[in-house]
Amino acid sequence: METNKNSLYEKTIEEAQKLFDELLPLSGWNLENKSGDIEVYTKVDAASGLKMARGEGIISKPIIKVEEALNTDEQVLKWDDSIDTNVRVEESGDYSVTRSLDKKKMFVTQRETVLLSKTIKQEDGSVIFLGRSIDHPSVPENKNYVRALIYLWAWKLTSDQNDANKTKAIYMMFLDPKGKVPTTVFNAFVKEQANNISKIKKFVESQ
Repeated sequence: METNKNSLYEKTIEEAQKLFDELLPLSGWNLENKSGDIEVYTKVDAASGLKMARGEGIISKPIIKVEEALNTDEQVLKWDDSIDTNVRVEESGDYSVTRSLDKKKMFVTQRETVLLSKTIKQEDGSVIFLGRSIDHPSVPENKNYVRALIYLWAWKLTSDQNDANKTKAIYMMFLDPKGKVPTTVFNAFVKEQANNISKIKKFVESQ
C-alpha cells in the first residue's frame, strides 16, 4: 500500500515537472503588467481555453527567507490573502499534501484544493517547488465546496549572481476552477493569481 502511494506521488510530481519544463520558456506568454521589477504574464491553454498565470520578479532577501514563506503554513496565510485556510494533512518523505480553502466570494461557491507538492534542490543552488492536485483519503470532497483542479503550482527560486541577498522568483499557476464559472469570467481574473509574486515579495522584504 505504501509502495503504491509513493508511486502515485512520484508520478504526480513527474507530471508537474514535465508541464513546468514546457511552460518555463517565455514563448507564448503575454505580458499583462510590469511594475518595477515585477512582471505578470498569462498564457492560454489551447486544449481548455483556460488562462495560466505567471509572475516573475526580484525579492530583496536570500532564498532561505523566501523558502520559509512558501513552506510554513502559518506564513502562507500572512501573505496569500486569497485563502482562508491552509492545512498540511500529510508529510511523506519529500512530499507534502495541503488542503486550502479560498476566501468566500459573493455569488460563487467556495473553492477548495488538495495539493501534492515537493521541494527540489538543484545543483546550481536554485530551489523548485512543484505541485499538482491529488485525491487524498483524509480530505473527502465536501458538498459545501467546489474542488478546483490544479494542473500546476510552481515556484523557482534562484540567487542573484551578483547579490546572494537577492532572489529571482518565478511563479506559475494553472488550474481549472470547476463548477459553473464561465471560462471568460475565470480568464478575466487570472492575472490576479500571478500577483502572488508581488504579495510574497512585500511580505518577505518586510521581515
